[in-house]
Amino acid sequence: MSLRKVEYGTPTDKCGITIHLGIQKGFFEDEGLDLTIRTVFGGPQIAEAYDSGDLEIGEMGSPPAINAIAAGRAFKIVGSGARRKAHMFFAVRKGIKSYAELKGKRIGMLGIGSCPDWIMQKILRKEGVDPQLVEFVPLLSEYPRVVDIVVEGRIDACLAQEPNISIGEHRGILDYWVPAFDEAYLPKYQWIVQIARNELIARDPDLIRRVLGCCRRSAHYAADHIDEWANIGAGLYGTTQEVMRSAIDRELPHFHLDGQIDMGGLEKSVDLQFELGGIPNAMRADDFLDLRFQPAVEQPVAV
Repeated sequence: MSLRKVEYGTPTDKCGITIHLGIQKGFFEDEGLDLTIRTVFGGPQIAEAYDSGDLEIGEMGSPPAINAIAAGRAFKIVGSGARRKAHMFFAVRKGIKSYAELKGKRIGMLGIGSCPDWIMQKILRKEGVDPQLVEFVPLLSEYPRVVDIVVEGRIDACLAQEPNISIGEHRGILDYWVPAFDEAYLPKYQWIVQIARNELIARDPDLIRRVLGCCRRSAHYAADHIDEWANIGAGLYGTTQEVMRSAIDRELPHFHLDGQIDMGGLEKSVDLQFELGGIPNAMRADDFLDLRFQPAVEQPVAV
């Protein structure tokens, strides 16, 4: 059988980890797909790739997705990634003891306009620190080296995904403080969203259903086979299975495996972008969605 080649976009190398496992297990081949993952570092950057047609399907964080769709970009939100909550974790180099000490410091993140930019602003304001008094350092393609960049002295803290934080802790470089999904910062928030170009939605909705179904199957398999998940993650990120298990233990209780969009959480995401100035007018979640690809809540994907 000839397989359909599909590129699935991600905004960081840490996204799509369970999808990597699903590719390895042959779940996508079972659906006639030769799926590969391509990373375009940065939220606005991957939004441009979806808008231009360089990528047709994939995932990204909700803040840049909302901003791009509100600006007329040619794609829609069609599903939720396994990281439905904001699975970013704030950590500081050892020696920093309080939020007040962050004034004048440099916080590394994926990119300006990407999810950590907007969310870090929210965390700082909640903790009584004016974001204007902190330097945000966009890392983009250097994002995989975030722990090394702390060692080099170029940044003092970071808002990053796992396993970066666990790697930094294991090396004695970072102290982990808070998750971005703490309700004090982001109550009921929809983070990773799956994207499809409007043209693909019109041309081949069945392809979208097959890709999203395999993503759900991959997430369930990973949750049920943590040793395999830790093994593939250790290889991808150049760390040990012990460190990957630590990262998985931090995240897995908050994973959502079935791909349903948290509608209330997406409304909160849209409201936050209006609050922070990402979109000029108040909008509704429905303005950003195509819900025809949503699985039934009562029908989780079988492994």
